[in-house]
Parts: sequence; structure tokens; C-alpha cells
Amino acid sequence: MSWRRLATLIPQLALIAGGLLAHEGPKPGEKAPGDKPAAEKDKPVEPPARFIRQHRLKAGGVDLSYTTTSEEILLKDAEGKPTARFFTIAYTRDGVANPEARPITFIFNGGPGSASIWLHFGLVGPRLVDIPSDAQDPGAPPYKLRDNPATIFRATDLVFVDPIGTGYSRAAGEKKNEDFWGYDEDADSVAEFIRTFITQHNRWNSPKYIMGESYGGVRASLLIPRLQGNLGVGLNGAILISPALNLATLPFVVDGNDQTYATTLPALAATAYYHHRLGDGWKDLGSLLREVEAFAGGDYLKALFRGSALEAAEKERIAGTLSRYTGLSKDYLLRANLRVTAFRFAKELLRAQGRTLGLLDGRYTQKELDNISDMPNRDPFDAKTGPVYVSSFQSYLRNELGVDFDKRYIPASDEAGGKWKRPANGKNAFSGFVDVTGSLAQGTKDNEAFRIFAAAGYNDLITSYFAMKYMLQHSGIDADRITLRDYPGGHMMYLHRPSAEALSNDIVAFIETRNAAH
Repeated sequence: MSWRRLATLIPQLALIAGGLLAHEGPKPGEKAPGDKPAAEKDKPVEPPARFIRQHRLKAGGVDLSYTTTSEEILLKDAEGKPTARFFTIAYTRDGVANPEARPITFIFNGGPGSASIWLHFGLVGPRLVDIPSDAQDPGAPPYKLRDNPATIFRATDLVFVDPIGTGYSRAAGEKKNEDFWGYDEDADSVAEFIRTFITQHNRWNSPKYIMGESYGGVRASLLIPRLQGNLGVGLNGAILISPALNLATLPFVVDGNDQTYATTLPALAATAYYHHRLGDGWKDLGSLLREVEAFAGGDYLKALFRGSALEAAEKERIAGTLSRYTGLSKDYLLRANLRVTAFRFAKELLRAQGRTLGLLDGRYTQKELDNISDMPNRDPFDAKTGPVYVSSFQSYLRNELGVDFDKRYIPASDEAGGKWKRPANGKNAFSGFVDVTGSLAQGTKDNEAFRIFAAAGYNDLITSYFAMKYMLQHSGIDADRITLRDYPGGHMMYLHRPSAEALSNDIVAFIETRNAAH
């Protein structure tokens, strides 16, 4: 999962998205957070931990035997001193005649500050958390796991990456976790992890994919030039799930930013439709969304562009159309000056019922203590799904993977997100929003076999499906290099069981088609 605990982090996330967040270092004589005592720095390097287990699974009608290797990968600097201990879980198929010929995919979530637990246990892994598909409250423990016959492990080995400060991954030697928290710092360390992993496991010549969700779209884009250019690691493609790429399309910094309203509108319409707040003017969701997309990129965008020069009659007309698409009253939309953020929409749509919507998945709802505020008290999606994932994964680590650690597993670090540093080339007064689509596009120019698969959910109010299409269609990437897919559901559309199966099959087809062609 990504963009965790949004309701409590709106101020910080807004600053990150706008590029305004600055981290103040320690004052003279003060210890920086995470500084290690001298005695600890002088200790001998502890050998990396490794836990290996054998498993079986029936997937795609085939009985698979496989090995899980849960281990620490030690990174070192140019002088051979340890800098980081990456914790990773790798799934490799047994009985493969030439393992180096089998594709391998490196998988990470976003945050920033999130471990890979959400993709691991929601979509990709051979075992998944068993959670209601219809956005209902999953209740209290004990929670159950289920086999995942649709897993993309059918087509590729899997390596789950927990960036430093998440999962069990930690800084080492004289480094501290905070040294790895930033656009460039994070991408540099993950790139070096991938290089070290493929070296230690003899996978340099394997077909290689990187798969990221949410901020993982940013990380994937920044990894491509580092891997292909700096380290000489050839890549076959990137798989992006609900990706953030151009932060101007996110609903965090909205003042003077009309782009985010236009690109988010279809997600608001899809969610209002899901909750039966619209009329019967459309035969299905698809026909509604085609109409709303045309309006968002046409009359609505032109009206927003005119600002205070918009004529009163035209403003009335646009407000009426917005009301028809969003389920919000025309009066509310006029008072909002035709601009409703995802956060206010989540609070307003079901206000009469005393319920708020999930921001990461608008299908989820829950009652609120404060029914007067204009912003949600909590994100129901986070509240309903987080404990299921974390509790089940902790049990899985020990009981099925044999991971025997006493240290704390960190699924999501608010501290990392709050201290994230801007990219080095974006620290001037006019650097504006971070946009990594240029790095992604350059990867397709440098490597003409490189392809992109991108997926989003209709009910994601943060990284909306229409924003994803907008970003990629304005990236300069040739259209025939991109596979775009959207599905019912939210940010983690794979919680909707039919979407998970369709998405998995689409990813397998993407990998197998490209691999066969080359």
C-alpha cells in the first residue's frame, strides 16, 4: 500500500507534493536521529541472515514447487565498508533447467516509506491475505490466508524489496536510515541492491522487470537510468500499479493547480456511481466514464482555465454538469468555485448518512465522529485493511517462511515520508512539482525493447486512473510501448477479486509476450 495514513498526514504530504518540505538537521552538539554509538560502529559486521523454505502451489493448472529465500543483502561502499542491510524475500521456481533464462521481477511499494507487504500479500505472492472483495469490514483476528493460483509467479521469479527504514531493512556501519530517505538517495540504494542481488544470485542475463506501486512509480522511473545507464543492468520493462509520476496530478497541493481537478474528476464520478448517487442516465460505468473524461479534458478544463473571468451563466452550466457527474449539490459546487478536492468529496458525498469514503479506495466507507468538518477524520480504507495485512504477514513470515528475527518489522514509516528529500536537480527556487516521466521516457529511448505496463483502479481518489493516462500520454513515450489497463477497485484494485485475477493475467501476458518476442 502507499500514501498511508492520509487523513493524519495531509499537511506533510502537501508539502512533499509541492516540493516545499525542508528537513532541518541537528543543531551543533546534538545527535542526529539514528546516529549510532561509537561502540556499535566498531563492532564486527554481523553476517547477513538467510532463511530458506520449500513450498508447493497449483497455479494456472500447473503444480509448482518453489523455494523462498528470505535474506539480508549487505551493501558496501567503495572502501568495502557496510552501508545498508536490505531485507528481501525471493520466490524462485524449482526444476528450471536454466534459471538465468527465466524472467525475474523486482517488486516494491511506495509511500515513500512503505515496505513491499501490500503488493506481496495482495496481488503478487503465491499466498495472499483473504480479505472481503466487496470493500466490507474484514472484522477482527484471526485472519486467513489463501493460495493465489493467478500469481504472476507463473511467468517470473519474484524478489520483494523493502527500502531502507521499512520491513527489516536498516542502515549499517556509520550510515543511518535517514541517509537513504530522498528521491535520489532511495533510488541509488535500491539500484545498488538490485545490482548486488543479481550478482550474488547469477541473474545478470535474466529478463528483468521492475514493478512499483504508487510512489513506486516514481522509484521505478528513477531506477531506470541508474540501472541501464550507470550500472549496465539491462531491463525488459516496468510494471506500474496506481503510479505517481507527475505530482501535479495528485490532490495534495491544489491552490492554483487546476490540472489535479480535471484529472481526478472521472474517479469522483466512478465512486459516486458505485454508491448509487447518480441518476440512471448511463447504461454502465464505461459509458459514464467516457462522457466524464471528455468533459474533464474539454469544457471543465476550459472553465477552470478562465478563473474569475468565467461568465456567471457558464459557471452555472458547468456546476450543473458537475453535479450530475459527482452526486454533489449544485449549490455546494458553486460555493466551491467548481473545485472540489478528493478529500472534500470523500467527506461530502455521503455526509447525510454520517459516513466518509476511503481516499485510496472510494468503495470503503465508515461512520465519523465529526460530521461537520469539511475533511475526513480517517481513511476508512487504511483503517479497514491495514491490520489484516500486517497481522497476517507477521504470522506468515515466521510460520511459513521461517524468518526468525526479534527486531520490529516496519510496514510503513511515517518518519521516512516526513523527511523525504527532494531530487538534487530540483532544489532551486523554481523547481516546482516533481515529475519523473522524463526519466521513464528516456528509458524507452535508450533501450528500444523496453516496455511499460501501467494499471489503475477506477475508485482511487489519490492516484486516479485518468491522471495515469494523462501522464503517460504526455510523456513522449511511443504509444505502442505502453500497455494501459484500468479495473474496478481503488489504489489496490487487486482487493477486488475479479480485478486481481484480470490484472494478474494481463501482467503475465505482458511478460510472456515480450519475453517470447526477444
